[in-house]
Amino acid sequence: MKKRSFVTILVLLIVWMISGEMVDNPIKLPSFFDVAERMIELALDSGFYEAFTHTLARSFFGLLLALFMGVSFGVCSGISHKFEEYFEPVYTILKSIPNVSYILIVLIWTNSRIATCVIGFMVMFPMAYANTLSGMKSIESKYLNLMRIYPVRRSYKIFKVYLPLISHYIYASFSNGLGLTFKVGIMAEILGSVSPGLGRQFQLCRINVDMIGIFAWTIWLVLFLIVFEAILKFLQNKFIKDEEIHD
Repeated sequence: MKKRSFVTILVLLIVWMISGEMVDNPIKLPSFFDVAERMIELALDSGFYEAFTHTLARSFFGLLLALFMGVSFGVCSGISHKFEEYFEPVYTILKSIPNVSYILIVLIWTNSRIATCVIGFMVMFPMAYANTLSGMKSIESKYLNLMRIYPVRRSYKIFKVYLPLISHYIYASFSNGLGLTFKVGIMAEILGSVSPGLGRQFQLCRINVDMIGIFAWTIWLVLFLIVFEAILKFLQNKFIKDEEIHD
């Protein structure tokens, strides 16, 4: 973490501590120390890891399926202009539907656990498709001209040329979509009363007017996403360096 970012976080924590003491009302603004204590209690409870695991599995399944389908359709649109024109209305409709509409419709159509995966897919698919198509259109003409001069199999073009060249766009879809999929997935779990999962924990905190619990679960979720994105960034940088050395 950069020094300036650390300073900002430290200032925010100090402001929280002071504000919590001034307000002196755990429902309006929980004390920093009460939230920290609850976070430790959660970390020592097996149910904490069970809830995270189930929500993570549902969100990841929807996200990975969306990436697979989005990248596949994006590559097809990048290769064929006719395919792009045929698929354009579908993409426009999917990206225009509000997330809450997805959640409500899918919850009515399917059972709650499947709905979480489907909603994650529906929310992430347009982003994955758009990023992939942008990557395909950004490929330099020299590569395309080279493949016209020296014809190769379509499978070779896709796996050896297109996908490596648009890998950064695919990574961006995964990285940016991770947090969004989690947020939407938890909303679906709350509305669908899915158990076990993070949504169920937030729902219980809401019913019990447990603001300390809401803060504790939220901070743990934020920390998880920060750590996971840091790992992804490290792997991406390592992958880029390995490619440069190989080249």
